[in-house]
Amino acid sequence: MRPIELSFSGLHSYMEQQTVDFAALGAYGLFGIFGPTGAGKSTILDGITLALYGKIARAAGNLNGMIHLQC
Repeated sequence: MRPIELSFSGLHSYMEQQTVDFAALGAYGLFGIFGPTGAGKSTILDGITLALYGKIARAAGNLNGMIHLQC
C-alpha cells in the first residue's frame, strides 16, 4: 500500500487542516519524515492509522489526548 494524500485536522496540536502530498514526496522514489522532537512526525503516522483503522494504537483504547479539544 502506498499513501497518496493525507488531510487531517484536530489531531494532537493541529487544529487547522494539514495536508501531506505523498505522491509529490515520493515522485523520485524513497522519502523520509524528518524533524525535531515535537514537530508532528508521529502525528502524520497517527493520521494514517486513524484513517485506516478508526483507532490509534498508542492511544491505549481511546482517543483522549489525541483529538484537539477545540475541534
